[in-house]
Amino acid sequence: MQRFPLGGLDFNLLKVLYALAVKGNMTQAGTYIGLSQPAMSHALKRLRAMTGDELFIRNARGLVMTRHCSDIFPSVKRIVDEAETVMLAHRSFDPIQSTMTFRIGMNDYFSVVLMPRLLERIRVLAPGCVIEVQHMPRTVTQPVRSNRTLMQDYLEDGTIDVAVMTADTIPARFQSMPLFTERRVCIISANNPAAQSEFTFEKMLELGHVKVTSSASRRGWIDEHLDTLGRQRRVVALVPHFSSAVAIVGRSDLIAIMPESVARLFEKSHDLVLLDPPFLEQKQSTSMIWLAENQSMPANKWLRDQIAGCF
Repeated sequence: MQRFPLGGLDFNLLKVLYALAVKGNMTQAGTYIGLSQPAMSHALKRLRAMTGDELFIRNARGLVMTRHCSDIFPSVKRIVDEAETVMLAHRSFDPIQSTMTFRIGMNDYFSVVLMPRLLERIRVLAPGCVIEVQHMPRTVTQPVRSNRTLMQDYLEDGTIDVAVMTADTIPARFQSMPLFTERRVCIISANNPAAQSEFTFEKMLELGHVKVTSSASRRGWIDEHLDTLGRQRRVVALVPHFSSAVAIVGRSDLIAIMPESVARLFEKSHDLVLLDPPFLEQKQSTSMIWLAENQSMPANKWLRDQIAGCF
């Protein structure tokens, strides 16, 4: 593979590629990084010559990345972000003056629990800042043999600043902090006859279950616990979001098991009954995770302090 001498590389071209990918418009991208449209066009020609690829194709929505451009963009973004980090690392973070966008990776459960509290704090302490949630199911990225989770990929390529999730064992290049622990409950419709009598273990198994999972093949703690008892629940539906499970259970004779904080939010609006699980329950522990290299970054540390302060 041909390699360009370092002295022949113009790292400003990475900024051009990044801006075009983010803005999807030549004029807006130029304004974003302070270049005229002719200068942007010239830079794009150089990029195409260097990579041997068109990089961007124009359609009705603007400029769209080619497959090759999509493949290299995460690396380009990381280089740009790290360069910015190096140049600005000495600066303190002033939340009152900042207009930063903080990106947090989490699923719908953590969004419901965390976001209302966090936004209350951010709107007072950093009114110009934006919180962007990246949906982050607990799935393994490809290839599976690498055993890398989306959390690891998202943190390392700069897609998110912090992850909030149920933490498994994580590599040493990440740091974590426990946030809260809560119990899970069973939810059924108040109109379900099962809500009118004692809720036993056998009754729970008789009912059809709505299973909340980001991967249909994944066996969670409930199924693993039932395995040890030689029993199995009857799963009728699998959905990726707790809100979907709530809507289904509220209009059926089915049951779902979920964190109590989520169930309480929908208890009245969906006429639900919350029941204690009729078996030994494993509480759910939630943690905050970030790249170890960002441990001392002022803005990242400030964000982590605000998230921790919500619990």
